[in-house]
Amino acid sequence: MATIDPTQAAFTNAQQAFRDKLNNSGLYQEILTTTKVEDVHEIIRKIQEDAAKKLRLRHLAKINPFLDGLSSFAGVIEIFIQVKPDLLALIWGPIKLILLWSSQITSVLDKIVDAMAKIGHALPQFKMVEYMFGRNKTVNHALTLFYEDILDFYRINFDFFLKTRKYTSTVAHATGWKQIFETLWPAHQKRIEVVVTNLELHSLLIRDEVTLVDMKEAQEARIRSLEHFAETHTFQENQKYLGLRARISPDLHDNRLDWLRNRSVEGCAKWLFRDILFSEWLDVSTKTVVWFWLQGIPGAGKTYLCGAVIDYLRKQQHRTLFAFVSHTNKASLTALSVIQSFLFQAADEDEEFRHLLVESKEREIKGNTGHAAELLKTFLATAGTTYIIVDGLDEMDECERQIIFQRLDELSKGCGDLRFLICSRAEADISKILEQKAKNIRVDDKNFGSIQNYVDFRSQNWMASCPYDSKTESEIRNLLSPLAANAKGKYGFFMSSIEEIRYELKALPIDLNAAYRRIFRRLNVLSPRLRHKRRQILGWIGCAPIPLTALEMEQALSADQHHDKPSRGVPSTFHSLDFIRMCGPIIEIVDQKLQFVHFTVQEYIFSEEISDYIDKAEATRELTVAFLAYLSSGVLDPELDDEDIEENILSGKYRLFGYASFFWPILLRLVDMSEAAYDRKELLHQLEQVVREGRNSDFDRAIDIPEPLYQNPYLRKRGPEAYEMVCATIQFHLNEKRWDWNWSNSGSWVNFDPLTTSQMAVRIQEQYESLTTDTGRLAQIQLHYGSRLFKCTYMFCANSRRGFETKGERDMHVQNHGTPWKCSLPDCDFSTIGFNSKKKRDEHWLRLHLPTASQLQERGGNFESLDPEEAQPLLFGFIIQEDVQNVQALLSSPGGTKLKAEVIAAARLMAAQQGSFAITQLLAPANEMYAPDNIVISALTSEDVEFADWALAKAQPNDCAKFINVALGTKSEDVYALWENYILNLLEKTQDLVIERPTEDLFKKKLYTEIKDNGLKENRLKHLWRKISREYMTPEVLGDILVRIAKASCSLHLAQEVLDLGAPVDYPTNYKDGITALQAAARKHTREAALLMQLLISKGASTIGCDSRGIIDIGTLQGPKNIAKWLGMPWDELLDQYPNTRSQDLAYLFLSRGQVMHMS
Repeated sequence: MATIDPTQAAFTNAQQAFRDKLNNSGLYQEILTTTKVEDVHEIIRKIQEDAAKKLRLRHLAKINPFLDGLSSFAGVIEIFIQVKPDLLALIWGPIKLILLWSSQITSVLDKIVDAMAKIGHALPQFKMVEYMFGRNKTVNHALTLFYEDILDFYRINFDFFLKTRKYTSTVAHATGWKQIFETLWPAHQKRIEVVVTNLELHSLLIRDEVTLVDMKEAQEARIRSLEHFAETHTFQENQKYLGLRARISPDLHDNRLDWLRNRSVEGCAKWLFRDILFSEWLDVSTKTVVWFWLQGIPGAGKTYLCGAVIDYLRKQQHRTLFAFVSHTNKASLTALSVIQSFLFQAADEDEEFRHLLVESKEREIKGNTGHAAELLKTFLATAGTTYIIVDGLDEMDECERQIIFQRLDELSKGCGDLRFLICSRAEADISKILEQKAKNIRVDDKNFGSIQNYVDFRSQNWMASCPYDSKTESEIRNLLSPLAANAKGKYGFFMSSIEEIRYELKALPIDLNAAYRRIFRRLNVLSPRLRHKRRQILGWIGCAPIPLTALEMEQALSADQHHDKPSRGVPSTFHSLDFIRMCGPIIEIVDQKLQFVHFTVQEYIFSEEISDYIDKAEATRELTVAFLAYLSSGVLDPELDDEDIEENILSGKYRLFGYASFFWPILLRLVDMSEAAYDRKELLHQLEQVVREGRNSDFDRAIDIPEPLYQNPYLRKRGPEAYEMVCATIQFHLNEKRWDWNWSNSGSWVNFDPLTTSQMAVRIQEQYESLTTDTGRLAQIQLHYGSRLFKCTYMFCANSRRGFETKGERDMHVQNHGTPWKCSLPDCDFSTIGFNSKKKRDEHWLRLHLPTASQLQERGGNFESLDPEEAQPLLFGFIIQEDVQNVQALLSSPGGTKLKAEVIAAARLMAAQQGSFAITQLLAPANEMYAPDNIVISALTSEDVEFADWALAKAQPNDCAKFINVALGTKSEDVYALWENYILNLLEKTQDLVIERPTEDLFKKKLYTEIKDNGLKENRLKHLWRKISREYMTPEVLGDILVRIAKASCSLHLAQEVLDLGAPVDYPTNYKDGITALQAAARKHTREAALLMQLLISKGASTIGCDSRGIIDIGTLQGPKNIAKWLGMPWDELLDQYPNTRSQDLAYLFLSRGQVMHMS
């Protein structure tokens, strides 16, 4: 029996593995036609001749080491292994094909030649070690490894070429392939590097000492390296894709399809699939019908038919891209957003296209409709038969739908296997385009059977759920019988009251307007109170900028527009409303949001042609007033403690907060406040109420705009304060940096808001976030805020209001939220991709683009020819080296003078943070009156006395509170002394200074939290108080500071100091003006609070306080109830140590209660 050479068997197995993975029998046979190296040299000669004719000779001699290495390898295996010719053909045939394919474009050929050269250098010199193969059979096994490595190189290239070349049919051959090749080449090159590494490792096996164990380990390592690269590459590509999809955030319309699927009645689309014309469109073997148009009147069921068609095509395993256009998101729906949806639907199902999408320019996908359409065409050209379905095109803006038609038409001309289905009304512009190219069906002429099927299904369910007797049931069925016939192609509606059914079904509506009229009439004949409420709901649904949730609507309806006290504005309990039962079947709740079942409902109820129509302008005014009333109801109170906010969240008081605070300025701009306007005084009253209740005492107007963004002569004249607030709020909402504002950087932007809305939004969200981690409270939170509990942390993101159902979804969204900070060097990939924070952008720049010392020295002093892009890195490099002379020279150069203001500002801040006083001065703008606060803070932090002295002299007086924490913590006594003198000088120069209003400026509540448990800072603060207390701190100021300490840190040392300086222990003395320090401390359950309460009681503090209900006994609050844990004695025992105080409080409480009883 003949023995089988194991090495020869290994070669045969490698050949078969290559053939199997290639999976292309025609290509494999073509490879086998080239059997010797001379054939390869001949094709190289032809390529050079063709290139010479075009004056594009290439350096193909670079692959000679590759060919020489393969020749010697082929010679060795012919001698020692005695392989078949087919095995040798696999060495030469692939080279010929790869060179032929790549020679069409010079840049492609150059990259392939470079790759072959790398392989050639990695191959060992087989002739030099030829003697080993004859005497050591184990070494022969290494030849198998080299053969497999070479075939890996070929297979990787074949995969790549076949993948890229298939896309070129959509565009000009050369330009298309070149663009796609260069996009995908970097990742492909990494796969080639794996093969090169394996070749280098396998070269080490050609030695006499090699064993079979070495060979086995090398074989396993080779397989592992390729598998590891494939797994890692796949994982990285998936992560890139998921990140890109999260940043683009396309609407894939799956939720809408699922909603339709869950509400569809089986069998209602049978007639469509039986239609001859439609069946011809579905049949992939026919080429006659490419475009199909389902047209019809509103309410005919076109959207449900679309959903049925999509499900049918998916079951048949056909690729289907679809979009549901809706009037509810008309403002944000564009041709680009539809094409983006198609792109990501395609990429979700096609790994190769996913890779191409990831490697494309993100900025172009985001903002270039033409580029996005070309990418889609690239995919569709090779994707096989694909169905594209667009429903509700008539609900899109006319301009945008013209763009969609143009792009779809381009796709149809460039891709032969496409089918298009358009569902819409027969609008003039749509008809003009589709009547010439599309087969069409008018749905309302064909769907009578569907409507009957729907009526039968609904009535059957209805009868099963209602206990009607047989006579009544028979009567109802008789009345329902003609419904489908009289529907004229529109789906009907049903009522639950038998009396209504008897009345209504005897006179069925003849069209959609008649159906609306009947429902509207039922609303209008209700009692005035019920009629007003239902019309109000419909009006608010119609004028809301984006749909309100049912929970938000409940709170908007409950807002007390006539409250006098904030605490009475938001109710603690809510009544769940059945909006559909109240308003009829013309509204629906989709994804918890209230909306009309069809856009024609809105057209009808706001139409002045019907009697008792709803005035949209009046509805807008009412909704605006409701939002303002809600915001002035106490929800903007910055003095609320965290416990109060938590309680408010759990009771549902913040249901409407996000929506109302964001959209009231938008609605206000739509409200008519001219002389003819109805009840504009009420709106003015509400605006003034918001100013009083929600004024931001730390408001920082970012920029002054000479021309207000909001013009309202009436408001400017009658309510100037309210008018100024509105203008500032609108400016805040339009701030160009708003997209980067989030909870983590809230300190940098909340005071650009003239109201405390942003401050409270951040605090509410922080408490809300902590509550969502408590599984025991999730049900209570969902009761008030719905299932989308996890909000985006970016303030101006729509998902900060709508949220996500899981924390994972939210975290993924936030992680890929946006990358507004771009690298300033145009050649860098991150000039387009960007970063999600300025800090990351700067770190990237310093790590990758900072010039080396030699580059700086080389360019030093010669700046005349620099562009701004070249000058910028040099500037930062010189700052790091503290090279003042070159900074000065660079700034005066042509490129330096063109540097953007933000670049200079960033460079100046870097200089200040490094403590470079000279460069900080050098980079200051001409005629600068005040230095930015971050420069002053950096100067104080530097501990350079001269720098700090200069910065304080240039500081804006109103910014003094921003510096106090840094100044108190400086290690330099000289710098601190400068700070104290700065405050004293400020006080001497200004009589109306912030020190007289500590709540607004210097000694803010957050200061005491920031310096808590820091002995140095507290001692310095006490020293400052002693210096200024006699002349500048009144008892009221000291009392206010005492209350703020109690609300913040409960520092015993600071409280003792202000009491010693003369702070009234019971400030404010009138309980109606606010809470005392003792009441503030009593709300907390901490050791510091307990010690502070003991101190205050010892100083004679009253134990009588107040809240929204009136006078209270402070002893009933949380802190006193648990004080024994910290002091070792209960509250009553503590009070017994000070009997005079207790007897006075009991007498006061008795008298106060008597007054209340007497008044009631």
